[in-house]
Amino acid sequence: MNKLFFTIAALAFSIAATTVQAATVHFDSGSAKVKDAREMRHKHKVWVPAHRSHGRLVRGHYVWR
Repeated sequence: MNKLFFTIAALAFSIAATTVQAATVHFDSGSAKVKDAREMRHKHKVWVPAHRSHGRLVRGHYVWR
């Protein structure tokens, strides 16, 4: 009787833990960043002159900043 009770309790605990874990959403600091609408509105294209990146020459180009 004791073994049956502990087995059922362990099963219920594992189901509850799995359900809570599935309902929780984990976000990385680098993934799924939500941008504010005001922040996007203030960005504009800026000319970046030619430069070197990792030893390679990068031509001048526009970037959003």
